[in-house]
Amino acid sequence: MKILFVWSGLTGYMGDCWRALAVQDGIELKVAVDLGEKYFGGGFDADAVLRGLDWAAELPADWRPDIVFTVGWHNALCRSAALRKDWRDVPKVCCFDMPWRRSLRCLVARFDLGRYLHLFDAAYVSGASAAKYARWLGFRKVEQGLFSTDLSRFDAPHIGGQGFLFVGRDVRDKGLDVLREAHRLYQVRGGTWGLRIVNGVQPSELGDIYRAADCFVLPSRWEPWGVVLAEAAGAGLPIICTDRCGARLEVVRENGIVVPSEDSEALSRAMARLSQLPPEERASMGAWGRSLSQPFDCTAWAARTQSLARSIVNHT
Repeated sequence: MKILFVWSGLTGYMGDCWRALAVQDGIELKVAVDLGEKYFGGGFDADAVLRGLDWAAELPADWRPDIVFTVGWHNALCRSAALRKDWRDVPKVCCFDMPWRRSLRCLVARFDLGRYLHLFDAAYVSGASAAKYARWLGFRKVEQGLFSTDLSRFDAPHIGGQGFLFVGRDVRDKGLDVLREAHRLYQVRGGTWGLRIVNGVQPSELGDIYRAADCFVLPSRWEPWGVVLAEAAGAGLPIICTDRCGARLEVVRENGIVVPSEDSEALSRAMARLSQLPPEERASMGAWGRSLSQPFDCTAWAARTQSLARSIVNHT
């Protein structure tokens, strides 16, 4: 089966997933990536993230896929793949992580995007909230588990000792101002754990970063999914995140604490509560998180994606 992924921007976790799929028997995989998408993955090394893959920054000219996966509906390269006339009869899957919200934007999207979305045979989404949105948009076939990563990167024994960890971009949506204030309050009240904020690192560096932490914190104001939560759970870290993080529904349960977004006081209390737990209780939380993360490993993703592709191609 010939599979084409058309993507906006570079992400290490999608590189992991595509490599896991490319080695499956009977799969011929190509990837087209818009390297001009600086908002998402602009600081990554394309050759490193996409190593071992048959990829380009444009659509293949003389190669006809059996199925096309594209992300979202805004990027020009992705839209060109969906609208390409000589691929009109090629099955297509729309990939996205946008969750359902009671907002005007969500309500009108079904009608505003209807003509474009009718080009697709299925939606491949991040989790339960995005699946609800996909059904509102009119998709009858919806698969969850789009964004996964290589959890083997986090197999090394946990070390700890560096306190709280945040990994992500330094933008307002991530809530770093709230996190810094919460940590300040935590320390004023006698908390002893430090805070490490990491951004702009290559995927290969993440394993050592996670294993040195004691707790992962994601204070986002807006986080449609949040692959870092699956990474943190896979690394065996207890988690604190806000109620605006989509992945909390799948990977944050007994292994973490969910707090309201933009509430530094609530976040500070959660940091104090978790740091005061006995080490064996935090270890138990970490073990629970590892089990929750398994559906989001790239090997599980490859099997899931191959099954989805075959089901669509065989019934189109």
